[in-house]
Amino acid sequence: MRRLLQLTFAAALLTGVSAPASAAVTICLGGGCSAQPDSNVLVTTGVPGTTVSGTLNNAPGTVSFTSTEDLIGLASGQARVGAVDLSLDNPLTFTYNDGLISALEFNIDALTNGNVFFSFSGGDSDGQVTSLYDIGKNGSNFFNAFDGTFSSVTMTFTDGATVSDVGQFRLNVAPAVAAVPEPATWAMMILGFAAIGFSVRRRKPVVRVRYA
Repeated sequence: MRRLLQLTFAAALLTGVSAPASAAVTICLGGGCSAQPDSNVLVTTGVPGTTVSGTLNNAPGTVSFTSTEDLIGLASGQARVGAVDLSLDNPLTFTYNDGLISALEFNIDALTNGNVFFSFSGGDSDGQVTSLYDIGKNGSNFFNAFDGTFSSVTMTFTDGATVSDVGQFRLNVAPAVAAVPEPATWAMMILGFAAIGFSVRRRKPVVRVRYA
């Protein structure tokens, strides 16, 4: 019985420390500041709406661009997405719909100087919000996001920044990882086997008497 109580206590401890670890996305500025991701994002031009859909040139799955204002695909080939009125002021969210992203590169083509910050959802970077980054109206504001995994990133433009389009999206799809039981799950399995063994051990043998 003492051994059973010890196992119960160990399981409780493991349950308390089994929360998954998180990893922060690293952001770097400028084309070539990180290894270029493998897959180009492609969109269909001239289809307006609050969501613009796209595909990858060499990997399965789809992507989407969403905002509270109407968007439009501006080029076939490497994705360029902007507002229908040609001035993107509201947050733009880029999402990979079929898994997680392990690296992402894109360019913000700004009309006016200002700042942008990024919010990540999904993966081990879920909930991460970055500090402000400068964007200038020179047409070249490349950003790379890597290290952590995520399913979507929202870019919010502040301090007077307006954007012509966001484009030249490339990404790496994070490999699927098989589910591994958490330590608490293993502990509870061990506890269950121990309880079964304890009950079998405590069971009194049945003596059968056969009369001639």
